[in-house]
Amino acid sequence: MEELINYLNSIEEESIKDTSKLGSLLQDCWEQFSGSEAEGMESYKLIGRIEDAFWNPPELTFNIERHGGTVLGSTRAEIHRWTLDISARTASCSRAGFRQINPRAPNLDVNSIAEEIFELIKEHKEDERLRRKSDGTVTIAIGKILPQENLSKPTIEGRRRHFRKKLTELYFQRS
Repeated sequence: MEELINYLNSIEEESIKDTSKLGSLLQDCWEQFSGSEAEGMESYKLIGRIEDAFWNPPELTFNIERHGGTVLGSTRAEIHRWTLDISARTASCSRAGFRQINPRAPNLDVNSIAEEIFELIKEHKEDERLRRKSDGTVTIAIGKILPQENLSKPTIEGRRRHFRKKLTELYFQRS
């Protein structure tokens, strides 16, 4: 902690452009800040990832990009804003936004797909996406209509939810 304090005291109140030294110094004393474990933060995650650092004694603020959501298929990284009170040895974190790190899935016109499936059902046509039962009901193979592919869970769930809603609307409007 002493090295970090000496470093910060050697610079004036300012934006810190070169964050490599700051990251190393913070890593060495990160656990000494109460609240530093918020959002699953660990000291090794500081190295090479600190952005927009600003020293305004006694507070040091910086952003860090977190990739937890990308493990679950998200195309965006969360940006966390950390505020460290050096004299009180406290750390607090807030969400500062998102950064698009991979391209979004292209938009999909789920309404037209629902229209097509509705017409197939209404006209009693055979299709691999539909299973007709002997009692006249139809089971829809949603995985064949809207496959998971390489989509994030929220994206595919949203598309399927929208599809079901549109298909239900069509049924009640046209039946």
